[in-house]
Amino acid sequence: MNEKIILTGASDGIGKAMAIEFARRGYSLALMARRKEALEAVKAECLKAGSPQVILEAVDVADETPFEAALIRADEALGGATVFIANAGVMGRSSNAPDSWQKVKLTLNVNVMAAIHGLEVMKVRMLGRGGGILAGVSSIAGARGMPTGGAYSTSKAALTTHLEGLRVDLKRFNISVVTIAPGFIRTPMTSHNHGYMPFLMNSEVAAQRFCDGVLNRKRFIVAPLPYRFIYPILQMLPRGLFDFLMARAYKMIRG
Repeated sequence: MNEKIILTGASDGIGKAMAIEFARRGYSLALMARRKEALEAVKAECLKAGSPQVILEAVDVADETPFEAALIRADEALGGATVFIANAGVMGRSSNAPDSWQKVKLTLNVNVMAAIHGLEVMKVRMLGRGGGILAGVSSIAGARGMPTGGAYSTSKAALTTHLEGLRVDLKRFNISVVTIAPGFIRTPMTSHNHGYMPFLMNSEVAAQRFCDGVLNRKRFIVAPLPYRFIYPILQMLPRGLFDFLMARAYKMIRG
């Protein structure tokens, strides 16, 4: 099948790596992000890699009306996307500063509201076409409330839960719903950590696994592989032990 893919947050990190990986497989792309110049550079790489068509929409996903309009334009330009991936996200570390609420609100607006907005718009359009694949990039951090990243963990837990509900709701309509849950991937987002990140993986390798999982309609994709086992362990840890371990682990990770 000649997949036609819309990908948000495609200007760097996991989004860029996935865009180039899909391009290598010969798929048409619509790439969305805020920075037009960065998108143009990714487009050039995707065309060189083998994509027959690359459409760009420079838009802020948190700006609701322009984002929805851009999403519909991209979908129509592709002739009906078969895959939509809500990847755009921000880190949003916790802070005790006076502007902490503004940072929390931005994290939730981008990682939850904008992601779900895109999924809901594309859900309706795919229902009208009789099928497709919806995917969202969550995180291992959504398993529990991680130290120094409460808002980020909250946002990823919310996205994971929403995708889970959609997956059950849409199965009978031939729409597959895929949750992508990265651990530590080498990207601009993780470059802010100055300590040791367990099982750190290059974004190009991670992209291969994520693209395979999306196209194969996997329910839940985890990379690096050890986090497939770490994720449920984190969820089961007693609160006291979780608090003890995470306080020490995150000092090591943040550096």
